[in-house]
Amino acid sequence: MSKLKRTIKKPQKKQITSIKQINPKVWISTLAVFAVLIAGVLFFDTFYQRPLLTIGDDKYYKEDLMYYFYTVEQEYSYSDQLYQQLFGSSYWDMPATDSSTKTMRDVAKDDVIELALKYEVLYQEATNKGYALTAEEEDTIATEVDKLLTEGLTEEQVDYIGFTSEYLTDMIGKKTLVDRYYKDVVDSLDIDDAAIKAEYSFEDYKQYDIEYFFISTNTTDDDGNSVAMSDEEKSAAYDKINGIYETVKTTEDWSKVLGEDEKELIYRTDNFIESDTTFDDDFEAKIMAMENDTVSDIYEAENGYYIVRMINNSSTEKYDETVNGAITKAETEGFNEVYTDILKNYKYKVGRNALQRFTMGQVTIPQN
Repeated sequence: MSKLKRTIKKPQKKQITSIKQINPKVWISTLAVFAVLIAGVLFFDTFYQRPLLTIGDDKYYKEDLMYYFYTVEQEYSYSDQLYQQLFGSSYWDMPATDSSTKTMRDVAKDDVIELALKYEVLYQEATNKGYALTAEEEDTIATEVDKLLTEGLTEEQVDYIGFTSEYLTDMIGKKTLVDRYYKDVVDSLDIDDAAIKAEYSFEDYKQYDIEYFFISTNTTDDDGNSVAMSDEEKSAAYDKINGIYETVKTTEDWSKVLGEDEKELIYRTDNFIESDTTFDDDFEAKIMAMENDTVSDIYEAENGYYIVRMINNSSTEKYDETVNGAITKAETEGFNEVYTDILKNYKYKVGRNALQRFTMGQVTIPQN
């Protein structure tokens, strides 16, 4: 068997090349170029405005949509104030649903885009159909703009938002035109108001308007729990409300009976329908049996003593409110079908990435 010959070569020495020193000026120039590039990227990301909404060839940036931001933030800010009073926490940061990671800030942002899309599309639709502002509408818009800038907003708010008379005139003008277009479309819908009204019985929604004086027969214990007064304390409470009884029977304006320093007796106005009241059944029945402008005897309820005067035992307010709400719902649903068909004729795109940089509750509301 032949042997395999191996050729052993003498290892060659590696050539060592000398590293040339780079001129410091070159280093400085290179770093300067990188710095300029990085600064350019940061500047572009910070100051380049990407559209928040695009409809056809029209691009809408933050300054174009500030009126919509303002409208939505005002609504949510009011809810936030009430929520803070009731629960001591922010409505803005509340989860939209129990199973959602979205907060009300996220929902509000969606509302801004939805509102802007609807009004801008409907404005184009209205103007394409020949709609234009009347002289009377223009005068009303001018008055509304002036009132908003001089009375509705502080100087700080105007500066923060960047509202101008020209911008507000344009935006409120759009709103006015779209609202008229909306009304015309709704009027053309086949909605039978009388049929909707017939679905609701007046007796089920008949409202009772009353005013009353009240003194509590409950007190609080050391732990802050509500407990019934002693017989002696209840007797004193009865004597106090009985002390004004003869006076109120012959007094026209009950709101002026009690002095400013009165802490125990309370005067209130109220209304209720039979199916929705906080009064106990017996007391409710006594009130409902009262004639207009009559005064009850002193009534002892579970929580205190009452003197009641019937103002109107057959008010239509709740009934009208319920019927009008049902009609409005039908109109809204009918118009939304029309709007859905209109929207199919428009190409639009929402700039979700551009929207991320904005925090609802801070876009048009100054942060102190």
